[in-house]
Amino acid sequence: MKYGRFLILSMLLFAACESISVVSIKMERAEALVAESPDSALAVMASVPLEQVNTPALRANFILLYVQILERNNLPLIGEPYMEEAVEYFSQYGNGEQKMLSAFYLARFYILDGNLYGAMEQLVRAEGEYRKIPDAEIAKSPAFWNNIMARLNMEKGDIYLQRLNYAAAEKMYGAAAEYIASEKENPLLMELYGKRGDACRSEGEYSKALEAYAAARSLAARNDREKQLLHFLTASQGVEFSLGTPSAKVLARLDSIYFRYNGGVCPVEDYLMLSALYLDNGNVSRARTYAMEYEARHTEMSGLQRSRLYSLLSAIESAGGNYRKALEYERSYNSIMESVMEQEKQNSLMQVEQAYFTRQLQLENEAIRKSNRFLLIIYALLFVLAAGTAIVSVLAWRKKIRRKNMQIEEYLAAMHDREMSNRRLLSQLDIHKEKEKHLKELLENRFAELRELAGTYYEFGFSKRLQKKVEQLLSFQSVDGDMFAIIEDVVNAKNNNVMAKIRAAFPSISEDNFKLLNLIYAGFSPQEISVIINDTPQNIYVRKSRLKRKIAPVVEKDPEMDFR
Repeated sequence: MKYGRFLILSMLLFAACESISVVSIKMERAEALVAESPDSALAVMASVPLEQVNTPALRANFILLYVQILERNNLPLIGEPYMEEAVEYFSQYGNGEQKMLSAFYLARFYILDGNLYGAMEQLVRAEGEYRKIPDAEIAKSPAFWNNIMARLNMEKGDIYLQRLNYAAAEKMYGAAAEYIASEKENPLLMELYGKRGDACRSEGEYSKALEAYAAARSLAARNDREKQLLHFLTASQGVEFSLGTPSAKVLARLDSIYFRYNGGVCPVEDYLMLSALYLDNGNVSRARTYAMEYEARHTEMSGLQRSRLYSLLSAIESAGGNYRKALEYERSYNSIMESVMEQEKQNSLMQVEQAYFTRQLQLENEAIRKSNRFLLIIYALLFVLAAGTAIVSVLAWRKKIRRKNMQIEEYLAAMHDREMSNRRLLSQLDIHKEKEKHLKELLENRFAELRELAGTYYEFGFSKRLQKKVEQLLSFQSVDGDMFAIIEDVVNAKNNNVMAKIRAAFPSISEDNFKLLNLIYAGFSPQEISVIINDTPQNIYVRKSRLKRKIAPVVEKDPEMDFR
């Protein structure tokens, strides 16, 4: 029995998971098709069994994707209750993109229902969610987001226009155009310039209106939009009339425009303007005809359109002498304007934005306060931890200091012993240096005597007896064999161990050449050396030159080893 229940539950769970998987796959396929083939995307969405869209997450994602596909196919939006549910779901579980788009499309539903206040709330909410989306995410699809934000600001402008707030409407249209200003092929940009012109015209900013209409005409001509081009041309003529151009001249221009762009037929949208022009031109009958025809052709009009119509009809009937009817139209006009003003007074659209951003600021401040409290707790814990660590560190430091003091005392005692030992060694070294100095002086004196004797030998060589005496004194064969070793030690001491460097660099050098270098570095001249080693001065010069070339590589690295 238990096994059977488990099996049934497993099958139901498997079926539910499979249905969710199928719906998700089809939605992913439709989302991939919506940009290039919106009709195919709509067909894929239509193939999804609605009974399988049975979770809040699926319903929210389904309706959000579905309304986008409907819009791409230029079909009416349906599913307002589901979109409200989606907004609630995404507000808790959705990402920034889902929150923004669901609020934007719910605003579109509210606009269709005439709920302008609710629509403005959702548009402001969508704008706030857009600002929270990271720049890196927006950078992935900049064209998509620019288009969405342009439409969002355009919708806000339309709402302000219906509430007769022309300055705010013009501002919103301008903000919308900035998002797509570089997309000259985008028809939305042309529409925005046209609406901005309408707002400026209603506000009385006629120069701005002409600039906006000129920009719209340029885009319409560039993209071969003849219907829109016709509208912007005729709207510009309406502005020219407001600036003081005679109505007869404007009517003549309009006839030329209609003939060129619409086969001589006047569009229904221009009937109110033509009625006003004919009224100004004194043709009351024709003015009334155009006004009444406009009312007959527009069974559903906004409050703004109806107020303009009643204001014009009141002027027409007054010009025709029918004052009672003129008064009725005037009262109808005033009633509409009072209703609009009362709605704006009770539900100010400007206050919607202020209230939303004030609420956002309050939420941010509350989050900051909570964060500050949390940080205060963290800082307190860190302070306690730091204080405990400091106490432990101080105790350990004091213990370490005591140990260091003991070591220092031991080091000082050892240093004292070493200092005494050094003093003894220095004393002995001073004695040794004194002896060495005395020895060097004796050797220098000996070298001087040798140089003097050698010089005397060459200077007074004609005396056989003197010559024999000098040769006897200078002959190293009669001197102890350690003489060259002594000279070598003196040369090393005076010339930074030059002979040791020579022996290390040239281990195969002959003993005769080594002795010659020893005498050269000792400072003896070739004549003196010739007497000492019993050789001719010419040979000494030749051997000296050869040795200089031989040790040149070593001298290049150590210039102090050079000799003249």
